[in-house]
Amino acid sequence: MRSLYLEDGRPRPGRPAPPRPSVPARWRSDTPARLRALMGASALGLAALLAPAGAAHAVIDLPADSSTAAASESQGGTGRMQAAGASAPPLTPKVNAWGKQAPKYQIEVPRSGRPAAKEGGGAQAVQADRPQAAAAGPVRFRLLDKGDGDAHLIYPYAFKAGTTYRARVRIRSDRDAQVQAMLRRDEPPWDPFDIETVRVTPKWQTVELEGTAMSNGPASLRVASRTLGADLWVDQVEIDEVRANSLEPRLKQPIPDSFFGMHLMRLGIHTNWPSFNPGVIRLWDTRTNWKDLQPEEGRWDFSGPSWKRMDLYVNHTLKHNPQAKIIYTMGQVPRWTSTQPDWKNGYGLGHGAAPRDMELWRDYVRTVGKRYAGRIRYWEIWNEPDYAAFYKGSVEDMVKMARIANEELKAIDPQNVLLSPGLTTHQGVAWLDRFLALGGGRYVDVIAFHWYYDRHPESIASSIQNVRRVMRKHRVEDKPLWNTEGSLTCNPKMDDCKQAFHVSEAEQRGVNLRAMLTMWGGGVQSFAYYHWEGRFPDEKMLQDDFRTPTLSGRAYARAVDWLRGARLVDAWRSGRDVYIYKLQRGDQPVVIAWSLTPDTEVRLPVEWGVRRVARLDGSVDALGESRTLSLGLEPVMLQ
Repeated sequence: MRSLYLEDGRPRPGRPAPPRPSVPARWRSDTPARLRALMGASALGLAALLAPAGAAHAVIDLPADSSTAAASESQGGTGRMQAAGASAPPLTPKVNAWGKQAPKYQIEVPRSGRPAAKEGGGAQAVQADRPQAAAAGPVRFRLLDKGDGDAHLIYPYAFKAGTTYRARVRIRSDRDAQVQAMLRRDEPPWDPFDIETVRVTPKWQTVELEGTAMSNGPASLRVASRTLGADLWVDQVEIDEVRANSLEPRLKQPIPDSFFGMHLMRLGIHTNWPSFNPGVIRLWDTRTNWKDLQPEEGRWDFSGPSWKRMDLYVNHTLKHNPQAKIIYTMGQVPRWTSTQPDWKNGYGLGHGAAPRDMELWRDYVRTVGKRYAGRIRYWEIWNEPDYAAFYKGSVEDMVKMARIANEELKAIDPQNVLLSPGLTTHQGVAWLDRFLALGGGRYVDVIAFHWYYDRHPESIASSIQNVRRVMRKHRVEDKPLWNTEGSLTCNPKMDDCKQAFHVSEAEQRGVNLRAMLTMWGGGVQSFAYYHWEGRFPDEKMLQDDFRTPTLSGRAYARAVDWLRGARLVDAWRSGRDVYIYKLQRGDQPVVIAWSLTPDTEVRLPVEWGVRRVARLDGSVDALGESRTLSLGLEPVMLQ
């Protein structure tokens, strides 16, 4: 049996921590006198003097549930909203302009009863105007010419990652005009975390926004005019922080087999199947797209290599799991029908554009749908159309393709399920908002999104919340939300992605479970991991023989065992770093917990009745009488 301690004497991560010595009675009795004697000492020095010998740092007493945690952290406060504060300085308006051919605009900012008018345009490309004082009344903004870029009236604000905000702004115009108001990151990928497109008139109206910040970097509330020449007046900009448990579970049902999806990329080189028996297989990057299946106009050759490859995938999947849901991702048009035949993306010439004739799209959908009727029932319209590398076309055309696909596939089999185009965290929120505003939600049964995650997978919770808000706004919140593509990836803000990307063994074992709990807790009902054979050494699940699981692969299979069939009943964060998920497996309650800070010592509440600590390496230890435990980046299951 391995020692419970590391070589430096600290408790091994995930192992029960030793009982901590109690403070001697003689110290407790004269502590007030000692405090008076040490009044001049620093807090750190005082703590060191009073701590028992051998104590490393304080043990965190974990709350028994999320309501207890909320009561403790609010210190008696019960409000759901916390305003920016009456003492906070007013927000300062600026103009953010960009483009080689700079846009032209006017801005008038009243200060101390005297308006200060400025014009922008010409050679400048970014932040053409920088008023340095807050407005003393309504700001007038007029966009005269977008050039080859745009200009927004912006109000910079210090948003905090993972925090939800509600913003209000009053707007009117001198005529009927279209305006976009948004909360947006002002750094790559410059994506909104909420967006509203509204029609404004000469009458004042209030526009409300709500979104969860995805980073601590620069961001702002923005007003973008979509009507050239219209005078917009903007006033009373307010941003409030929403206080709520962001980890509160959205799904109460048992976690189904279909939550555990996978991409198989090397089928044919091997004919193996994951031991955890995935409930979903997505066909993408499998050389089975439209361009592969119909390379010549007017001809369907079912004896061709791509049809045989698609047959291999379908037959292999249903052989190993007859109940598996196969997602076929449509799109990637042949060059001969492309509206942009000379535009090149990573898949060749013309493949990322819309088809020149929608009846050809209809024939493609009908042909594939009939051939695999009853075997493929899940159909994703397109892959990542918000990302320029995969689609060069309009949202309007994508809605047309969704409508046609719905007509054809539902006629073939009413049980066919259509998934919206799978979008990315780059511009996916704005693209989905536009797709649903144009009626795209009528033609799909599932909303698809792609969430990749870095070594801090908990951060995708913000994006999930923002997508769900867009769904609610367009009244499609009852449709399932699926992550049809995602996995661990390198974040250049955290790692040097130009070099080989490596993560610790604890992260290899734990990062996918942390991501899955974040997704399921946020309301994501299926997750197709990309991909089983892997993209880099510390992420892939199979060794080079395509048979032997890696450290990550073994931990993923065990994580599936922990989650499959369990119900998530509560979740919360204790302090900044400790994450707690309470589940029910049949009649057995379990808790899965981890900390973003290695070697965080915690004391478990007696109400949990925990006796054992299970880890993703398969080992199990008894919990000591002190109920203390050392948590780290690798989740443990407490039973």
